[in-house]
Amino acid sequence: MFQKVLVASDGSGASIKADEVAARMAGAFGSSVTVATVAYIPRAYAGDVGTEMQEAYLAEWRRVLEGTVQVVKTGGVDAQAKLLRAGEPAGALLDEIRTSSYDLVIVGRTGAGSSGSDIMGGVSRKIAEAAPCSVLIVK
Repeated sequence: MFQKVLVASDGSGASIKADEVAARMAGAFGSSVTVATVAYIPRAYAGDVGTEMQEAYLAEWRRVLEGTVQVVKTGGVDAQAKLLRAGEPAGALLDEIRTSSYDLVIVGRTGAGSSGSDIMGGVSRKIAEAAPCSVLIVK
C-alpha cells in the first residue's frame, strides 16, 4: 500500500510517536522508511551565528536524527536518515516530499516549537495542506 514513507521528526514527544507508528506501518506493509530532520536555525539567530555555532546546531540536529532513526530501528525496520539543511522546516520537508516521491508522510501533531495547547503545529499543518501525497498526523 505505502511503499515509500517519510517521517518528519524533530525529537519532540509527538514526533517520537510518529516514528513508532512509522515502524509499525512499515513492518505491516514492507515499506521503506526515511526519517528526515531539518537542521533549522531560527531566523532571529541566523545572521548572528558564526561558523562554530552553526556546527554546534548541526551536531545537535544530527544527534536528534540519530535518536529518532533508532526509534524506528527498534521497531524492527531499517530506516534511512536525512538531515535537511535548507530553509524553514515545513518548506524544507515539502521540497523533500516533492522531489523524492513519497507515498506517505507521517508527522507528529505538534513539534518542538509548539505549545502543548496547540491543536496542530505549524509544520504539520503546512505539510497536511501542501503535500502531494497522503499525510498521517499522529497525536
